[in-house]
Amino acid sequence: MKRRIGLLVSLVALVALGGGLLGAAPAWATPPKQFHQVPFNFSIPDDALTAACGFDVFDVLAGNIDTTLFYDQSGTLIREIDTGPSITLSFFAPSTGKSIGSRSPAVLITDYTGGGALGTAAVASLTGLSQRLAPGVMFTGNEVFDAVVVDHSPEGIPIIEFTNMISQSGNFFSGDLASVVCPALSGP
Repeated sequence: MKRRIGLLVSLVALVALGGGLLGAAPAWATPPKQFHQVPFNFSIPDDALTAACGFDVFDVLAGNIDTTLFYDQSGTLIREIDTGPSITLSFFAPSTGKSIGSRSPAVLITDYTGGGALGTAAVASLTGLSQRLAPGVMFTGNEVFDAVVVDHSPEGIPIIEFTNMISQSGNFFSGDLASVVCPALSGP
């Protein structure tokens, strides 16, 4: 019993001292950078839905995100984690002023191969609810994409564009999306 108490006291002392060497970060490691409530609003033409609906349709991603950037020992960006429970993803028709979409509480984890430099490759994993348009018409689960860095925010956060889906698992609507979106966006 005394041995267990001695071990417990030793562990408590180790934790109280900051974990000793076990919990210490290497002196040369670059600490993560965190950005809270970064606002964004992207509107991208959706050529496929525009053709199917017969009027212009845009994909709109808007909200505030929290971003954490992680670096390797040399200070090179290697990973980004974005969270934003208030993000919305919708389809919008300027000609009618109507939109259809939902909140998209998801986490995006991006691994960078070129330090997040413009034009370099990345792999992005999106997990959570991407969109819910109607009962049974939802996109939720995990999707992994090849991506490329296309720009940077004023804070220096890389902006990526998905170029190819690598994998998808979860509940993803496989029906005709236009049959749901076009009537919701059409005229009065």
